[in-house]
Amino acid sequence: MNIMVTVHGVGIIICFIMIMLIYVAKPSEQQKILFAGTLFTLMDVAGYFFELQSKSLEVTRLAVKMEYIGTTMGLLSFLYFACLYSNHKNDKSIRVIKGFYTVNHIWVLSLVFTIDYHTLYYKSITYSVSGDGHYLWIYEPGIFYYWWSATTAVLGCVIALIMIQSVLEHKGEKRPELLLIFGASLLPIGFWILRLLGMVGYYDTYPISMMITESLLVLVMYHYRLFDTVQSAKDRVVDEIHEGILVVDDLGKIVYFNHEAELIFPKINWNDKSEVSEHVLQFMEAQTDGFMLRGRFYKWQRSEIDDDNRRKVGILYRISDMTDNYLYTKQLIELKEEAERANEAKSSFLARMSHEIRTPINAVLGMNEMILRETQSDNIREYASNINSAGRTLLSIINDILDLSKIESSRMEIVENDYNLGRLLIDVENMISMRAEEKNLYFRVVTDDKLPNQLHGDDIRIKQCMTNLLTNSVKYTKEGKVTLEVDFASSDGDMIDLRITVSDTGIGIKEEELHKLFDPFTRLDLMQNKSVEGTGLGLSITKRLVEMMGGELTVDSYYGKGSSFSFVIPQKSVGSELLGDYKTNAIQMSEIKTRERKEYIAPKARILAVDDNRVNLTVVKGLLKKLKVQFDSAGSGQECLAKVRQNHYDIILLDHMMPDMDGIETLRAMQQIEEYIKNRSVVIALTANAIVGAKEEYLSEGFEDYLSKPIDFVMLEAMIQKYLPEDMIEYVS
Repeated sequence: MNIMVTVHGVGIIICFIMIMLIYVAKPSEQQKILFAGTLFTLMDVAGYFFELQSKSLEVTRLAVKMEYIGTTMGLLSFLYFACLYSNHKNDKSIRVIKGFYTVNHIWVLSLVFTIDYHTLYYKSITYSVSGDGHYLWIYEPGIFYYWWSATTAVLGCVIALIMIQSVLEHKGEKRPELLLIFGASLLPIGFWILRLLGMVGYYDTYPISMMITESLLVLVMYHYRLFDTVQSAKDRVVDEIHEGILVVDDLGKIVYFNHEAELIFPKINWNDKSEVSEHVLQFMEAQTDGFMLRGRFYKWQRSEIDDDNRRKVGILYRISDMTDNYLYTKQLIELKEEAERANEAKSSFLARMSHEIRTPINAVLGMNEMILRETQSDNIREYASNINSAGRTLLSIINDILDLSKIESSRMEIVENDYNLGRLLIDVENMISMRAEEKNLYFRVVTDDKLPNQLHGDDIRIKQCMTNLLTNSVKYTKEGKVTLEVDFASSDGDMIDLRITVSDTGIGIKEEELHKLFDPFTRLDLMQNKSVEGTGLGLSITKRLVEMMGGELTVDSYYGKGSSFSFVIPQKSVGSELLGDYKTNAIQMSEIKTRERKEYIAPKARILAVDDNRVNLTVVKGLLKKLKVQFDSAGSGQECLAKVRQNHYDIILLDHMMPDMDGIETLRAMQQIEEYIKNRSVVIALTANAIVGAKEEYLSEGFEDYLSKPIDFVMLEAMIQKYLPEDMIEYVS
């Protein structure tokens, strides 16, 4: 008896020490639950200590009540503590278990505290005196005592099962604290079994077993720094992160690896330094861009670990499974390459179609031009004019399709240069006024006289945007007027915001259809506009061109009343000249240019046209007839080479797309002919290939210049004048 009293006295001291250790630890959920559990264990041990020394029934009853406070609440605290380390702590089953035992222990505690008034828990409490004079208290169990014993035994097993489940779920990870907590949960069960077997006599082993268990838990928590919530979280993150983590000390030895690293390299003996070095570290260092293992793609990073004195003490390796990103990137690259191939195929197709369509248009317009020049009949001239108008419309549609293709493939370029705003407006007005007159529409241009006249920007694209909007307005306006307004707002320095507005009194656009307005190949209100010709490309192209020039196209429209389109683009002002009365200024400039532009003939010039299409050769011959040049033709690249060997030509108009030997191959072969090398000719690409980048391609291949079909006679005449020697040109009045 004296030994048991001494043991429990020491137990009280140990519990008190444990309580103090827990109290000074960093606050956390574990710390709070363990503090409560150890405090209740202290009450349990102290209660049994007093019971062992009691010599009166009143003191014994009080000691028993103290014991049961410690026993019931201590076990409940241990249950809550074990649940903290379970991945299923929020599952419904765990919540039900915690709820049941909370209610059960409070119920049992209430029975114990009222044992003076009933025999439900203890039927009787008697005593006998031992040989050394101590009282041995004997309890006759009541019905609820057996209930308490059964539920307590089940609870011990539940706590052990919760911990063994946690151990199994973290199998393969370095989590020794889980094993130790599991071992601690078995201690009360072991002592309880010893008591059932009668190996400890009449002594209650539960208080001392819980004291040992709580002490072990405190030591585990301190040893593995589990009271430090931040450190515990860091350790948990490192263990459970889906990245392989390796830590190598300054001697090259692996001092830490997590579970994910084991999964990445499953056959490695991590205790074998040479094997780890060869098959892990050296393997990764040789695969700087990542590596494939068992169908998975990994990327790795290394960083040095420094101590507080910034001395290198090791290296940290992080290995990330990037398979999803790798496959996604690979798929994107494949899609990009496929899109590029499709774009190249589309560009090739458009170049071919451009050539195939422009070639007959060139023949139609060229032959029609000769009819217009030579006919004396008014009726035939009228017919030819209609053919010319229809041909130009068809050519405009082809140009729109090519422009859209260039924009969609990001191959359209904004080419900026200095331009005269007044001349640009005159050109636009001349193009639109005739169309407006045909429909009896009033067309006017309103400008701000203070606008700078000399600007820097892409005048060709600005004119295209204006023309597209005005053409659209004229097409969809049956009566009334179409107005072009041009003004500006000053910006920083010599930059201005050029504002262009096109308004009309046309049919307008329904509000529900506005969102489709700029979709390519889309026409709105087809029932109302079925008689209006068009491809539905003009507005789409205009919007994209305006955005490429740094502006935004906006629209206000009222169905049945009209529409207003407006865009603002930044332009640079060059010079101090103002727009003023641009019409008068433009007329004066036109008269000066007319006087400067003299008609000429070149009877001494020898010009060779090379084309596989005989009609095209006839067109060129007819257009050059006025210049009285010495004209020659060839129907293929081989025929061209034969004629170059025999004759010298001042200018060669060379088609590109010809069978057997195309224009570029012909030029390369020509550059190897001795006669050509001694006396070179000016070679101009005359082709129906109007795709973006064509001119640059021809110039890089050695052509002097480029002229697209259908042939513009004015441009052809100017180009011949540019490249012929001055002594071959004879000006005529």
